[in-house]
Amino acid sequence: MKVRVRGIYSTALSKLLIDEGYSIVQPSKVIKDRFNIGDEMDYMFYDVDIFDRDDKHGVYILTSNENLRTIIDIIHRNLFDAIIRIAPYDVNGIYKGVVEAIDKVRNLAFISIMPKLLGVLPLSRDSPLKVGDEILVQVDKSSLGLRIPRLTTRIGLAGRYVVLFKGDGLKFSRKLTGSFIDYMNISETLKGVLPETFGVIIRSSFKSASKDDILNEISNLLNNYNRLMDLFRVSPSRRLIVNGLKVLDVEFPYNSKRILDSIRSFVTSTINFHHYFKILGENYSKMVDNVESLLSKGLNVDDTLLNIDLLRGEFASNLRVIEHVKLNGKVILFRNIESIDFNGKFLTIYRRVKSPGFYDGLNIVKMVGDKIVTKIGFGDWYYVSRYYSSDGQFLGSYININTPIEIYGDRLRYVDLEVDVCVKSNGEFKILDMDHLYKAFKMGVVSESLFRFISKLVDNIKSKIIHGEFDDI
Repeated sequence: MKVRVRGIYSTALSKLLIDEGYSIVQPSKVIKDRFNIGDEMDYMFYDVDIFDRDDKHGVYILTSNENLRTIIDIIHRNLFDAIIRIAPYDVNGIYKGVVEAIDKVRNLAFISIMPKLLGVLPLSRDSPLKVGDEILVQVDKSSLGLRIPRLTTRIGLAGRYVVLFKGDGLKFSRKLTGSFIDYMNISETLKGVLPETFGVIIRSSFKSASKDDILNEISNLLNNYNRLMDLFRVSPSRRLIVNGLKVLDVEFPYNSKRILDSIRSFVTSTINFHHYFKILGENYSKMVDNVESLLSKGLNVDDTLLNIDLLRGEFASNLRVIEHVKLNGKVILFRNIESIDFNGKFLTIYRRVKSPGFYDGLNIVKMVGDKIVTKIGFGDWYYVSRYYSSDGQFLGSYININTPIEIYGDRLRYVDLEVDVCVKSNGEFKILDMDHLYKAFKMGVVSESLFRFISKLVDNIKSKIIHGEFDDI
């Protein structure tokens, strides 16, 4: 399997994948030098594409359905707390959809491409589309990270070396810009095989192919396009009719980042919490590069500015938001912070309830003005929130099970693992939603190792509560 890797995790992930027996292709210059990768890999076609998410807390992995389970297994074997979410759609997948609604103000059509899955298609002002029409659409790559995919009617069929599309033009991969390519010769060659109504995008792997490879692929793609039109006519609606690439949204919580730090250190000089600091922004990223460059030369470095304990204290004093990330990727923001205490080890956050509701598990009504006191230890797999009425009466506690909490600027971040231990004011307690974590394990969202670890953690918390050893509740 050939893999292309980009972003702040590229050195660690390249090392991990090479150790698993895979080849790194189309490497950056840095990766090429670090792993002594030969020039022949510069333009090789890749089976798996890995690159940073926008928030840098993980990566997107694009791969075929055939490689999907292998990739998930590699990630979970090596990074036990990694969270893997599989998108419900294929990027570049081609669907026979049905128009469900049209927004004439924003010029958008809402297309059902699968049962219970809508996509959004931009429309021209004079589009003849109407509700109920069947339409051939493709999921655009810009859909990454979106729950509702963006669609296009500009269908492209991707081969190893070119992408065929209906339309006019010869386009080139950005990586080929400035490369020595005989553009005129390519254009003349394609004229002999490419109908006037079709165009192609030349992929970077084009340089590793022979002329016959290119011509054969274009011929095959043209045949595939004709078959696609036949499939559209006979297939049921709301169906995927040509596979695209599966999308893995991989989140790297605290321990995954630390493991990746360790893997990276086998390749090049790596400071403690390397990937954490890389996420903090350009200034910290440059600082990390400078310090590691000096370390690689055997020089002593004052890394006070990159001291995690000092930084946590500085950030804690400016805390404004708690990012409560669900296993499905939804982010809930808690902003109702009134005050904070930090003693160097534990962070105590005081909040007020802003809207009425119900405390599940406690079986009591949530009132506006109720006080919440949350105690957090960095590195802990849970935190405890104690609830009080506005007049100070203790209502009960929740022990939230989550990945170890990280702090970034003015916000805390963790992945909620769905499980809670609810303790009533009379000492009775209840384990909530363990079945949700089990379901996530069976779906491949969390690893078996993480599921077993959390199961033991919950048993340990339960035992401590029974024996009166859990002080924080």
